[in-house]
Amino acid sequence: MELDEMKSLWTDLSLQVEKQDKIQKELLLEITKQKFRSKMNAISIPEIIGSIVCAGYAMYFLSRFSEFEIWYNQVFALVNIFIMIVLPVASLTAIKGMRSIRIDLDAPAVILEKFNKSKIRFWKVQRYGMILGAVLLFTIIPPLTELNGSIEKIQNPTFWMIYIPAGLVFMFLFTRFVYKKYKGTIEASETMLVEID
Repeated sequence: MELDEMKSLWTDLSLQVEKQDKIQKELLLEITKQKFRSKMNAISIPEIIGSIVCAGYAMYFLSRFSEFEIWYNQVFALVNIFIMIVLPVASLTAIKGMRSIRIDLDAPAVILEKFNKSKIRFWKVQRYGMILGAVLLFTIIPPLTELNGSIEKIQNPTFWMIYIPAGLVFMFLFTRFVYKKYKGTIEASETMLVEID
């Protein structure tokens, strides 16, 4: 075998190795994109379902707003409508920020920077959601009972002595569960993005 033939073979082999390396990187990138999308779906699907429920209640209060006779129930209904429209929009916008990261287009450092900004925005929305959820816990019952014609129920002090502690305990446990789930998903997603480099 002559030297020129060996050089040619070596060049061909080198090109094949580079080609395989490029294909392997593209395949790994595609798998990472799919896993990232799946992780983000674990957050966005429950948030979309919650947003639909909130929109339903907001529409219910809006459609029956003229039926409120007690002034504070009108105020509570307006507060509830505001919360049930603004909070889901803010949450879905924050999730969209995380989902819109293009793994295949940006450099790993840029991807992580965008993800961190979106993650911070998402956690702020979740914190506001916890606070507004507590407000909703107290302001949703009076308008609902007036619309359902069972206002006597909330005039009983025993109802509030049971509802408030039970509602707060439920809300604490539920938000803790959701927080842990979301935190684990976001940390796993971030780890995935770090490993791209």
